[in-house]
Amino acid sequence: MPIVKQIFTRDEAPVVTARPPPLPPPENDAAAPANSVLLRQAQAREARTAEELEKMILADLKNMDGCPKAGVKVTVYGLEPWNSLLSFGVEAGPVRNKFELQTLCEIITERLKRLYVLTTEDE
Repeated sequence: MPIVKQIFTRDEAPVVTARPPPLPPPENDAAAPANSVLLRQAQAREARTAEELEKMILADLKNMDGCPKAGVKVTVYGLEPWNSLLSFGVEAGPVRNKFELQTLCEIITERLKRLYVLTTEDE
């Protein structure tokens, strides 16, 4: 066979249609009830209004050294998932540890998201 034909002619590779072996059954079925307990705990979060969550977050922030006593505002927004926004007004003056306070606000928010679901006053 000439070299040109060898270069441009492909040998047909066999098509493999083998399936992977099935997964083995779990050795310990104790994991299934634990997962269902975690699921129930996640679904059993308490309902809180945005105002209640804002007060909780602000109370935790005010316990931190360097947090201004006035001019700090926390806004809770969204439904599922909800989130919070930390803002500083003119009354707060210069905030030297603004980054630390915002980081702490994010940490507090993540902790509260696991415990509470946001609801409206009408419910």
